[in-house]
Amino acid sequence: MRIGIVGSGRMGGGLGRLWAHAGHEVMFSDVRGLEEMRALAEEVGHGARAGSIRETAAWCDIVLLATHWAQCKSALEECGSLEGKILIDIINPVKPDFSDLEFGFTTSASEEIARLVPQARVVKALNTIPSPVLALEGCRVAGQKVSGFYCGDDGAAKQVVALLVADAGFDPVDCGPLSSARYLEALGMLLIRIVVTLKASPEIAFSLVRKVE
Repeated sequence: MRIGIVGSGRMGGGLGRLWAHAGHEVMFSDVRGLEEMRALAEEVGHGARAGSIRETAAWCDIVLLATHWAQCKSALEECGSLEGKILIDIINPVKPDFSDLEFGFTTSASEEIARLVPQARVVKALNTIPSPVLALEGCRVAGQKVSGFYCGDDGAAKQVVALLVADAGFDPVDCGPLSSARYLEALGMLLIRIVVTLKASPEIAFSLVRKVE
């Protein structure tokens, strides 16, 4: 699959690296400029490339939106048309001082993004994965496979995202409609609180234990 990374920081860059190594075509973009993205693509290898945000969004089939919440709207505007494209939102809409989320439980970043780009097929995914986990062997914490939660209203788009979650090394867990992003973002905030407030190791994550029928 052709995956365009919009926001190639620790999360976007880390996921792009995993997908490139899994055999997907990846293009990196970021507001930091093209030279840094070219250096990242060269380091990742496996055919990874770099482009502007507009070029990346036009080239790919799937957009990974990995900016900070404050940059989200301008990044989407810079993308241009996203008609028919799958948009994976991994953003936790944290306030600048990390004190809380921008939204409560009546909406979410994902739902607001879907309103901004109604022509895109928005799926929330992987927002509960701290970036240091992406660098662990097999993305496992203490040998345990980590859950990759996702949700959305487009069933076909969710199936594609589930495959990408698995290709990145996580256990895909379908959390239902896009409105479930309200609760996934709260889980993301909980991890931030644990790491930032309690000074815990950032190599932590959720793993959903399920009974095998």
